[in-house]
Amino acid sequence: MTLLTTFILGLFFGYFLTSLTQKQFEKQKEKRKFSDEIELRATPDTYLSEFDILRKRYYEAKFQKMTKTMINRTGIPMTEEEIKLRKSSK
Repeated sequence: MTLLTTFILGLFFGYFLTSLTQKQFEKQKEKRKFSDEIELRATPDTYLSEFDILRKRYYEAKFQKMTKTMINRTGIPMTEEEIKLRKSSK
């Protein structure tokens, strides 16, 4: 009985630790992807291949779509960060 309880408890803890590790890997993957997008957007077109230029245009369009809802708000004052973001996107 003790052996079965210990086995099930160990199985539970192993699953729990594995899920925590998996979540941490997913966060790191998302951060890396986001930093790659930023790096690609900052790179001049002369150094990029045609495929990378298309990816860059896609990321810029995605960024414009995300910021469009923030910029086109009415009746709500914008923060300084949003104003800087709006100026830099133009």
